[in-house]
Amino acid sequence: MSLLQLPDNESFAIGIDVPVQSPSLALQRLEHFTLLFVRQGTAQVELDFRTYTLEPGRHIGLAADLYFQCLSASPDFMVSYQTFNRDILLEVTRPFNPSFIAFLNQYPLSPALDKEQVESNHRMMQFVHHIYKEKEHTFRLPIFKNCLQTFLMDIYDKTKAQFLHHKTGNTTRQEELLEKFIHLVFQHCSTRRDVQFYADQLCITTRYLSSILQDLTGHTPKELIDARCIQEIKMLLRTTNLTMQEIALRLDFPDQSFFSRYFKKNTGMTPQEYQNNSECPIN
Repeated sequence: MSLLQLPDNESFAIGIDVPVQSPSLALQRLEHFTLLFVRQGTAQVELDFRTYTLEPGRHIGLAADLYFQCLSASPDFMVSYQTFNRDILLEVTRPFNPSFIAFLNQYPLSPALDKEQVESNHRMMQFVHHIYKEKEHTFRLPIFKNCLQTFLMDIYDKTKAQFLHHKTGNTTRQEELLEKFIHLVFQHCSTRRDVQFYADQLCITTRYLSSILQDLTGHTPKELIDARCIQEIKMLLRTTNLTMQEIALRLDFPDQSFFSRYFKKNTGMTPQEYQNNSECPIN
C-alpha cells in the first residue's frame, strides 16, 4: 500500500478517497505514521500481529516501527489518509503526557463514528488536502500540524470513551494511572510480567491496580501484560532467525520449556506451530 510511504522531500502526505484494490499482502515494518480513514468497503489488517477489521466510519492509527500487513480487502475498499514522519508526530504530541501515544498504540482502531462525525472529519480532511496541494502555501506545514493535533486529540477522546467502562463519577485519577500503566507495559513487558513490578512503579498496591483496571477496562493487569508480551514474542518469531532458546533468554523466561508453555497458554498453540503457520515474508 503505497499510501504508507512518503514522497521524496516531503514530511507528510494526504490522500482523499483513494481506492485500494490490490493491497500488498506482504508483512512490512512501517517507516512513518499513518492515520487511515475508511470511506467505504472493508478490509482485514494485522498491526503488530493483532488483527483488525476496517469498516466505513472507522479510522486506525498505524505507528512507525510496528509491523503491518493487509490480509484482505473488498473490491470497493477506499480510504483517506494522512502519513507523516516522526518529527511531526513528536512536535504535535509534545504537549501531551507520554502515555498518550502508548494508549493510542494499545487501542489503534477507533470506534465507529456516527454520520455527522464522519462528515465533519471528511470536511476537515478535504480542507487539509486542499492546503497540502498548494505547494507554495506559506503556512502549508503549520496548518497540517494544527489539524493533525486536532485529529489525534479527537481520536484519543473517542477511543478512551469506547474502551473505558466508567463505574464511578470521577475517574480522572484512575484514568491517569491506567495510561501510565499502559506506558510502562510497552516499556517493560518484554522482561517484566509480574503485576507487583508495575504496582511498585506506580506507587500503589496490586489490589488497587487490579481494581482500577477491572473497573475501567474489564481486564486484569496480568491479562494486559500478557497480551502485550505475546505481541513481542510473535514479532520475534515472525521477524528474526532467533532460536526458541534465544528468544526465551532474551525475554527473561526461566527456560525454553517455560517459554513454550506460556505462549501456548495464551495463544492455544506452541511457538513452533505459530512460526510454521506464519508464511508471509518481511519486506
